[in-house]
Amino acid sequence: MTGGWWRTNRWWLVVLAGALAALCTITWRSDAVQGWWAREPHRAHGVDAEGWAQVGDVRARLAGLEQVDWLDDGYGGRIEVPDGYTLWAADVSLRSDAPDAPASEDEESFSSCEVVLVDTAGREFTAGASALPGMPYPEAPSCTGAVSSRSTQHFLTPDDAEPVEVRLVEPDLLPDYWALPVPAPA
Repeated sequence: MTGGWWRTNRWWLVVLAGALAALCTITWRSDAVQGWWAREPHRAHGVDAEGWAQVGDVRARLAGLEQVDWLDDGYGGRIEVPDGYTLWAADVSLRSDAPDAPASEDEESFSSCEVVLVDTAGREFTAGASALPGMPYPEAPSCTGAVSSRSTQHFLTPDDAEPVEVRLVEPDLLPDYWALPVPAPA
């Protein structure tokens, strides 16, 4: 054999290898983009005229946001805010008209959502003043199913942070999230 088949088809083999590489690249990119889109909050649901934002069956409202100087440590003591920082208390209400789902042993009956404060510079601060020594871990609100709750979430930010929005992010509802604008000061 003189290698005739390889010599005759060598250019088609190069084209085939290039086509396979292009197909793999396109497929990988599509999966990566769709995975990124579904795992991060990208689609904000703003508030209506009454101040409620709705994602799925659950409505959320920011009842207020104010600066606080200290927190109760749960043992009768006070936890002071360190110099250079501001502690914010956000009052968040959640409502749903969804019926109670039947609980099964294999299924989690509730899910908690992440609460994030966004400032004018686009910085995000997750709820929980865990940076303060002695502060207990906060309880996150439940954002799915039959919900009717009101909770206060705390955020520790640098003094230069000016809050503009509180976001509620439920992993089961991504890429959708609640975007609750901070009320203008009176």
